[in-house]
Amino acid sequence: MEKNTTKTEVREKIQELLKTLKAEQEKKPLRLVEQVGYLMYVRLFIESQKRVSLQESFPFAGFPMEWIPGEEEVEDGQRSWQLQYQVQYCSSMVEQGHFMETARLEENSLWMKELCKLIDWTADHCDWEEGMPHLFGALLEEMLRQMYAWGTTGLFLMPENLTEALIRLADGRNIEKVWNPATRTGGFLAVAHRQYPQWQLYGCEEEKSQWQIARMLQFYHGGGMEGIRREDPLEVDRIDKTGERTPEGEVPTYEEYDLIVTNPPVGELPIEDQDRYWISTRKAQLQYMQMLMNHVKKQGMVIAVVNEGTLFMYDAEQKVRQYLLNDYQIQGVISLPAGAFLPYTGSKASVLIFTREEEIDKEQPVWFYEIQNLGYSLDRRQESTGVDDIPAMLTSWENRKELADQWKHQLKEAAAHNQWENPVPAHWEEKSCWFASLDTIAKNDNNLSAGRYKPWKEQETVVTESPAQLLKELADLETDTMKKVQELMEMAGDYE
Repeated sequence: MEKNTTKTEVREKIQELLKTLKAEQEKKPLRLVEQVGYLMYVRLFIESQKRVSLQESFPFAGFPMEWIPGEEEVEDGQRSWQLQYQVQYCSSMVEQGHFMETARLEENSLWMKELCKLIDWTADHCDWEEGMPHLFGALLEEMLRQMYAWGTTGLFLMPENLTEALIRLADGRNIEKVWNPATRTGGFLAVAHRQYPQWQLYGCEEEKSQWQIARMLQFYHGGGMEGIRREDPLEVDRIDKTGERTPEGEVPTYEEYDLIVTNPPVGELPIEDQDRYWISTRKAQLQYMQMLMNHVKKQGMVIAVVNEGTLFMYDAEQKVRQYLLNDYQIQGVISLPAGAFLPYTGSKASVLIFTREEEIDKEQPVWFYEIQNLGYSLDRRQESTGVDDIPAMLTSWENRKELADQWKHQLKEAAAHNQWENPVPAHWEEKSCWFASLDTIAKNDNNLSAGRYKPWKEQETVVTESPAQLLKELADLETDTMKKVQELMEMAGDYE
């Protein structure tokens, strides 16, 4: 943060704004984020005419423009009219493909006034000396996170501390090009740019609003946005990197990346799309996994958040794992607790980490780590708990080679078997970390679920919410349903 501005101050400022605008009642709340992004650009464009530090990021204006502060009282419509004109002028000045190219403002005077107040506050707390002030990007990210917490927007956002940790798994590797084929609103790429501004970032997002916001985040964090394309990566994966479509039966020359970090979508695809890859399946996540294998460069790394079924189920899941184990080096699996991604989903997920090597090291065991605490409660409230296993996980990841040697040594000294009859050291003391050899995994039908190889008996994880909270959610749902029924009855009455 800048000028000693804390995350708490930013959080409270956004809470105040969303409450004032009753944003939770909006049918398409992402429009509000887009509007903030457009107005931020106008304010920064005006600032760039007098601040050398911004002039690389903005075109030169042929005449001075003025910003009307949010607190300034003006005649009805004057603020909206002036902002509309300024947005249109900025959109005419940007290069093709810029998020401002198609920018349009809502005709909502309350929105315009309150958003200008927010941007004024941001400008007052910025450090203008080092190029693009990152506080603008932080503000957009916080707005997205608070909207995500409503659980009604369709947004999916990774917890910030987990996102930062997954990027750090690539520390020490030679990385230039990074890709997230499931970009959504760009959280992974924004974090990657903050931590490693020298990386070249690429992404894909088909949904227009999320694509726009992803490019805004990159821009306001000082990164390039031209690498984020509006497309479904599965649809265009038959396109050769030369731009030509590869004939059926031939393998395209794929664009390759040093690091791919992503959370592939779940769900089923149309039956006519099930044969895109060598393992036939309608499951979107399994097609994504095959796509990731195609696009990772030699000595490159893939970090993918996958649902738990991908790691242990049979049929197509097992075939994908078999291919991975035969042709790629599985570096590790991080087991996440159920409820980690509430309110979007309570389903359990894990992080799968693999690399593409010249030759597979058959003697290298797979590192498993179990995270139980993420620093927040595993329910819809996501209240801070102060207990976070992520720092210990990163330490274990850095020391995994030494830990693997200890595991193998102790296994020779005194072996035992866990509840799945898999070999484990009799006296292993690392409670959250363990290993399994490739041979052991093969004997378990290529199962990559961490619990399968845990040295101790698995305990069932239960995600609970208070009865009062569940009853409130049920009452809210019933109220909403009755409102919709009433609306339908009124509409039906119009035709009688």
